[in-house]
Amino acid sequence: MNVCIRQFSARCSLGDQLDACVDNLLESVPAPSSLSFAQLGEAISLPYFCAPREDDFYRELEITLDHLLQSAGLDRKARQNTALLIGSSSFDVHISEARYRADIAKRGAETAVPMPIIGYGKLAERLAGSLSLGPVRYTYSTACTSSANALLYAGRLIRCGVVEHALVLGTEHRNTTSALGFHGLGLVSPSGEMHPFDANRDGLILGEGLGALLLSPDSLTPPHERRWQLAGGAIGTDNHSLTAAHVSGEEIASVIRAALADAGVAPGDIQAVKVHGTASLKNDEAEASALQAVFSEIPKAFALKPFIGHTLGACGALEAALTLGALARGVLPANPRARSDGQLGVKLHTSAPAAGPGYYLFNCFAFGGNNNALVLRDLGAGE
Repeated sequence: MNVCIRQFSARCSLGDQLDACVDNLLESVPAPSSLSFAQLGEAISLPYFCAPREDDFYRELEITLDHLLQSAGLDRKARQNTALLIGSSSFDVHISEARYRADIAKRGAETAVPMPIIGYGKLAERLAGSLSLGPVRYTYSTACTSSANALLYAGRLIRCGVVEHALVLGTEHRNTTSALGFHGLGLVSPSGEMHPFDANRDGLILGEGLGALLLSPDSLTPPHERRWQLAGGAIGTDNHSLTAAHVSGEEIASVIRAALADAGVAPGDIQAVKVHGTASLKNDEAEASALQAVFSEIPKAFALKPFIGHTLGACGALEAALTLGALARGVLPANPRARSDGQLGVKLHTSAPAAGPGYYLFNCFAFGGNNNALVLRDLGAGE
């Protein structure tokens, strides 16, 4: 059974709809905005890729998912056989923070509750209920692989016959907890620029956004929506560190090989690689080592985080949607400002190359050593 990615959407710093996002992805390299924080007794300003947002966070997610369902023509009966899988690092933590600040202003810090709303499952329950979806609802919080893991398991649920369709949502909203957490770890770029695999890379920049995808088996997908498939994938764990992969790249290479095997393809079948590319010192080194170990010649490579920031738990779904949006136009995204580090051996292409049918490797790696690799297939516009 083939699993088709039949509908997808994106919202991020590049735009509020997929087409606008892809336009800007292929035409420019936007500079990040900045966020200021004063919670620690001193003013801190951090670069950040801010996205256009709706006033109502929950309503925004509901509208996004409902649009995919309607575009695919899924009626109420089909929705009852549709799973919902959400991946995020922060979910609605920003709403909890806002309520906490309001509570401090009203009652004082001593009696205010720091996280008045918590619970990873409640967002899935709320959205599934409002969209009349079935009982299969999963939430993934595995740091930066959250929505990539959701994608992988969505495909497995369909292949195993648990559900007929699956909605995958990756979401990340700007919040103080994440921003100051990464600042405290010293991972945010002091120069305010992201240069993955560059010898002078100095860190990442956070961003916000959402990506959503609807998956169905090919038997239930109209011919005109069968172009893209989730061919396979794998998850693995690297116990080296809580915040960095082992620079040898051995565990990442193992996950990539497992993903290729799951998809039934060889390294030479991969047309291009969407790298995780956080521009942090050890993580880029580990990813480069893994790619060198798996491929005799590393395929074309591109990074999306210099355009949208590191959207943490949303990056799997969001970057997948952006990649498919570029493939729909017959090109791959480019990194025009890329300066490769000769020692790492990963060279991001600086002009947008043509992209044709074939298999594409999709890397996502996370804190806690949770690593994910997916294989996406483009059958071509004529299929």
